[in-house]
Amino acid sequence: SVITFKTFTMTFVYTGKGRRAAQNDDAPPEQKNCAKQACAIQWCLAKRNHQEHLCQAFIDDWKNCRDKAIAAAEREVNSES
Repeated sequence: SVITFKTFTMTFVYTGKGRRAAQNDDAPPEQKNCAKQACAIQWCLAKRNHQEHLCQAFIDDWKNCRDKAIAAAEREVNSES
């Protein structure tokens, strides 16, 4: 009888809670509000050997979040004046 082993290569993506600096108060709104989406892009790219086309849904999600954050910040500035 022959025993065969399949080898799997997996990408290690650190997801621990290491020492992480808080966001700066003067960080742009898209950086503050869309950090979760940005991290999802990094995770996807690491998991899929940096093939951007395989992570397009995550990239689109981040772009939508960024656009909403910028629009909300612009509305806030306009309402203050």
